[in-house]
Amino acid sequence: MVQLVEITGMLNEKGCIEIPIVLLAQTGIRTGEEVNLIYLAAGEKDYRNESREFMLKRAGENPLEELQSGETELKLPPQLLADAHIPLDADLDIVCLDRKIVILPTEDVESEDVPKELLDICAELGIPREKVNIVLRMTEEGSDEKAGV
Repeated sequence: MVQLVEITGMLNEKGCIEIPIVLLAQTGIRTGEEVNLIYLAAGEKDYRNESREFMLKRAGENPLEELQSGETELKLPPQLLADAHIPLDADLDIVCLDRKIVILPTEDVESEDVPKELLDICAELGIPREKVNIVLRMTEEGSDEKAGV
């Protein structure tokens, strides 16, 4: 199991971050070696670091390459899917809520169930039809007390 570990460093009088040598040794980064900082920018052309966090990596390495390649997979145990009555080969929608992750089989809501005006408004707001489907399915299914949704 992977866990997130937080270690405290210090900013010196020159504004440089002093990272404990033990941590650098574990990453294989040596004194004087070039590193890069990665952070989530606010937008495509807005480079502000609104998350106020960053990741340090060795120059020339790309730890995000796998994520960017689109080949990252989420694997669910077959028994978990079977218990939820979800076919093993089903496409899945994943919805992140406050302290919850809901996994649903992908299904299209019947287009006649969704008023055209609502779809038009959502399209104007940049909300894709897939998200409308997910929201409608979740509200149709109601609040499942057993699942805590």
